[in-house]
Amino acid sequence: MRFLPPRLKIIASWLVLVGFVLSANRLGADTFPLPIPTRPTSFPLNSPPTIGIPAAWGNNANGETNVPADLNPIAAVAVGWDHTVALMGNGAVVAWGYNVSGQTNIPAGLADVVAVSAGQFHSVALKSDGTVVAWGGNSVGQTNVPAGMSGVVAISAGANHTVALKSDGTAVAWGGNGNGEINVPPGLSDLVAVSAGAIFTVALKSDGTVVGWGFNGYGQLSIPPDLTNVVAIAAGGSHTVALKRDGTVVAWGYNVNGEINVPAGLDGVVAIAAGLDHTVALKSDHTLVIWGWNQFGQLNIPPALGSVESVAAGGYNTVVVQRLDGIPRSATASAQVINGFVVSLSVNYGGYGYTNPPVVRIIGGGGSGAVAQAVVKNGYVTSIQVLNAGIGYTETPDIEIAPPYLPPPPSASLAVSRVTVTMKLTVGFTYRLESSKDFSVWLPVGEPFVAKAETVTEEFIIADIGQYFRVRAIE
Repeated sequence: MRFLPPRLKIIASWLVLVGFVLSANRLGADTFPLPIPTRPTSFPLNSPPTIGIPAAWGNNANGETNVPADLNPIAAVAVGWDHTVALMGNGAVVAWGYNVSGQTNIPAGLADVVAVSAGQFHSVALKSDGTVVAWGGNSVGQTNVPAGMSGVVAISAGANHTVALKSDGTAVAWGGNGNGEINVPPGLSDLVAVSAGAIFTVALKSDGTVVGWGFNGYGQLSIPPDLTNVVAIAAGGSHTVALKRDGTVVAWGYNVNGEINVPAGLDGVVAIAAGLDHTVALKSDHTLVIWGWNQFGQLNIPPALGSVESVAAGGYNTVVVQRLDGIPRSATASAQVINGFVVSLSVNYGGYGYTNPPVVRIIGGGGSGAVAQAVVKNGYVTSIQVLNAGIGYTETPDIEIAPPYLPPPPSASLAVSRVTVTMKLTVGFTYRLESSKDFSVWLPVGEPFVAKAETVTEEFIIADIGQYFRVRAIE
């Protein structure tokens, strides 16, 4: 068993460098080489743009993958041991999952946030003015932000320690220090990124090299001597991952579960994240590649996953942000049956793009008569109310929620001046084409004609006289 703090088998730590997004989010390029990272030097820091909606999978013992159904599109996401923190486009913060130490209790009045990070039992937020706010577990001072600290441009939370990158390229760390994880090397400067692992820390310099400090029992700080041209770093439970300018990935450290076994031929990567024992790579085509431990399904990419813009890895789960591509997505729900009655419906995924409550159909289950109504807020299905529980349900029925309304394309002007009609007629009879707008009044179209064969094709010149036509024998 690895040497980790009690209950610690995490941590997913990565960096969101405001103004230039590292690691969790795409590097802002679909071509290679990737841009060389820089750090902001002035304040207020730029707010990251709203990029999409989160999707999560893997372990859910504490609700860490239960994305709130009414969650609006977000700008960034961070994952700790078993809780998740999301940054909204308006600078607000939302959190869910395990809350034994208050790590999901957002401080009242917290606003103007530009980056978030999550540790084992604590959460951290960076504000646009370069100050830091932390909350949750504080057993070893991990939420004790140094008094008067300012000028911060990036943050990263480890298991029980926190690291901040300042605008002058130096780093400050506080919290647990049982293995030297907050002992920033004297004179270390010119940094552009920091990432806190479980009980170690790594940093990226502007020249593309990596440095680290803290626990090295599994080689997580044994940086390959020839490693250069790095543009992003991610520290996991006991392993470290680096993204190079050419879109390739290098990893080192603990490998019992294959977490550093970068798939052969992997390239085109634009973002990385490291969990306890798994690693996530986001490619330039918005698809994912994941490797390492999969006991809780953290590697099982959902087949219907949309285009991904951001990645994060937790203890035993994975969270991504799907791109807002303008395409509405359908909500999903499940039913609960007790004594033959449908007593409740739970929203599994709120979808997005709803302008009106969609139709909810309760299908199968051996019963009948159940009726439900969806509630929509901010484009999402937030809840479903059972209006009639029905009767006779012996199994759980399927729930079908109508897709969001797609507005019709712009109407086009269409004018018809001629119509060709092929008819089965009686030879020798005289016929006439007639038109009507309402099936009650029929008006002649063109001249009468005599059928000279059983099958006759005639072309008629028509005006705007109706939308229904018939051929009638007049003699």
